[in-house]
Amino acid sequence: MTEAELIALLADGQRNGTHDLDATPYTALDRAGAYRIMVGVLGATGATAGMLKTAIQSDGVGVAAPIYASRVGHSGFHLPAANVVGLELEVGVVLGRDVWPDTVIASAIDHYFTGIEIVGSRFGDRSLAGPNGGLADNMFALGYVIGTEPRLLRESLDNVTVTLEFAGRQIHRAAPKHSFGSVLASLAAYAKDQHPEFPLKAGAIVTTGSLCGLVPVTGAGRVVGRLGDDRVEFDIV
Repeated sequence: MTEAELIALLADGQRNGTHDLDATPYTALDRAGAYRIMVGVLGATGATAGMLKTAIQSDGVGVAAPIYASRVGHSGFHLPAANVVGLELEVGVVLGRDVWPDTVIASAIDHYFTGIEIVGSRFGDRSLAGPNGGLADNMFALGYVIGTEPRLLRESLDNVTVTLEFAGRQIHRAAPKHSFGSVLASLAAYAKDQHPEFPLKAGAIVTTGSLCGLVPVTGAGRVVGRLGDDRVEFDIV
């Protein structure tokens, strides 16, 4: 299957809000190909990146994927339930200046925030996608809700608890454990190998990995997430 065909399939899934796409043709992608797919889908759908999600692949290279602007909001946001598979409470940042490979990352942060990534996929079985197939599907970042206030404790995660409630029921409560070891680790890794379509520029909003893993949810309901005194609320409808 050609890259143009792979782009068209993901673009159709995005337009139609479907999650039945066969992931296996995407498993052969390398990292550069996955980026070409992401950029192609943005162009095909007319979407824009509202923020970036950073991660570290198994070879230690930092990567980033766009979260579409139409699916980024603040507390009080409403997001359709289509394609949602779970929630991840995270700490993100807003950059105060451009970031280059040799930038001391902490010095480039304007402020931190607590947010919730809504995880979803256009694949019927995302476990079949492989690392770069997953990257091509925007690292399964379906949407994002940012807390209304800058994070009170900045990057510190000491002596706080992560809780998530969905549809009136607590579904997670534990101490935070960051996916990549620290809040800035994936951002620092990506800073060294930025893709030209997804640069780390002043004003960019970046989320850097889950503090609770993936907490599965299905259906509609109100989400309330807390990280210490920080709170994020929204509805899946």
